[in-house]
Amino acid sequence: MTSGIRANKPIRHKRTPDECVGIVVNQLLFTTKTTKRELGAVLGISGATAGRKVRGEISWSLDDLYATADFFGVNITDLLPRRSPLETPESPSTEVERDSWNLVAGAGFEPTTSGL
Repeated sequence: MTSGIRANKPIRHKRTPDECVGIVVNQLLFTTKTTKRELGAVLGISGATAGRKVRGEISWSLDDLYATADFFGVNITDLLPRRSPLETPESPSTEVERDSWNLVAGAGFEPTTSGL
């Protein structure tokens, strides 16, 4: 009996920038009821190739991003992925994660024992 989970496909937690752009574009396609064929016509490519861009299999060029933003009437920055504060090198949380192995709990962390 199988659990329905594919064992041969690795679980990915991070997405590429092209995949992130594709997610936003796919949402725009859905909300505006636009087909990938229509997007492809704007970009000068086939609908199938536009689908591969949306899935992150083909990179988005700067010209593609400008054309897509103009087509949907959004700012180009709306298509770009945001950088999480945890991903920045100077983030304090990375310092804590890196040095957490040598931390010792201070007073008040252990339960009081009475009557021993």
